[in-house]
Amino acid sequence: MIVFTAPFSALKKLTRRYKSDHQGVAAIEFVFVAPVMIFMYFGLAEISSAIIADRQISHATNVAGDLATQVATIDAAQMSEIMTATTLVMGIPSNKIGDVKLEIASFSRNAGGDVVPLGKASLNAPITTPFDADGLDDLILSNNSGVVVARVEYDYEPLKLRYFDSNFTLSETFLLKPRTAANVVFGTGTGTGPTDFTCTTNGLKATCS
Repeated sequence: MIVFTAPFSALKKLTRRYKSDHQGVAAIEFVFVAPVMIFMYFGLAEISSAIIADRQISHATNVAGDLATQVATIDAAQMSEIMTATTLVMGIPSNKIGDVKLEIASFSRNAGGDVVPLGKASLNAPITTPFDADGLDDLILSNNSGVVVARVEYDYEPLKLRYFDSNFTLSETFLLKPRTAANVVFGTGTGTGPTDFTCTTNGLKATCS
């Protein structure tokens, strides 16, 4: 009986050689890992950009309210300076300022408990949802001390690296107490009553009237 062992021996040697050959393993691993890592990288870039924009909006809202509470009356020129300072703090490119809505309003409460508007300033356009000052607690808005409300809405455009596919609105609201008087009145302070200012931007410079 003749036994052909050579072909089986060669096959066995070839199998052992391929089992011990690790060339190309890194490339195969990269094929599996790379798509996940790239997706995570784009996601982190999108989320980081959105967080930075949200922090800028939050800081700018605080600045707007803080500046408005440092005086007893605010005229058009002063409000223009407040709005300009706020747009600069946002750190948003001038061509994106049109996507920002900024509103500063002042309220007091009379002896009867009714809320009295003391003026409002709106940059670009009024914020869609009006602020409900009637819902404020007496500890925040009393007949002895008013409140200034600063609000910002920003139509944020993501990087759109296949993570966020559409724009979304970032918004912030800050309530601050007047510092130098019981209330802050928007207007000339000559007894003509409160004023509602309409503000526009030319680049990063705001003008209120």
